[in-house]
Amino acid sequence: MAEIKSALEIALEKAERLGRASKEELLQDKYQEKGRQIAVKYLKEEAELEEELAKLPPEAQDKAQQAVKEVLLRNVALPRDEVLDPRAVRALEGLLLVASNKKAMAQLKKEVEQLWQQFLLARNTALQQLKASFSQQLRGVTQALEAQLGQRVRVEVEYLPQFQEEWRKFETSLIQQYEPILEDYKAGMLRL
Repeated sequence: MAEIKSALEIALEKAERLGRASKEELLQDKYQEKGRQIAVKYLKEEAELEEELAKLPPEAQDKAQQAVKEVLLRNVALPRDEVLDPRAVRALEGLLLVASNKKAMAQLKKEVEQLWQQFLLARNTALQQLKASFSQQLRGVTQALEAQLGQRVRVEVEYLPQFQEEWRKFETSLIQQYEPILEDYKAGMLRL
């Protein structure tokens, strides 16, 4: 797995290097920063990756592309809701644009998309099953309340603390199952 550093760690390393950095190293840092800026603009849909990278001098290309990949990969994550994050989808598209081996990147992109779909299917299926299970358990309680109150009672199972606790446990387990696979794909993408 690729180690993701915090902005502070990167800044400290950069500051440490600046004291003894050569002109070449300073240029490389500048190119990496430019690559990060390009990636952020791309994710915000304010720039096109290929156009922006083409504006850089040839000696800047490798460092800038690597920085672009790093930023884009930070945005490739498992869905947190019932749908894919458009930013994650755009990041995946961008990775294909900057890949040196487009065929291999296209294959990894396809595998990540399949992983996302499997994750969403497993997540949504489990959510529906858990809702059905809780609804069935509450049916008797709801009927008793309706008989006692003399009116219809509606209980939304998703808002019950017990439901939310069970759902959090399952979702955490599911993420722990899929996250290492995604991280392996991302490590492979970083090398392409």
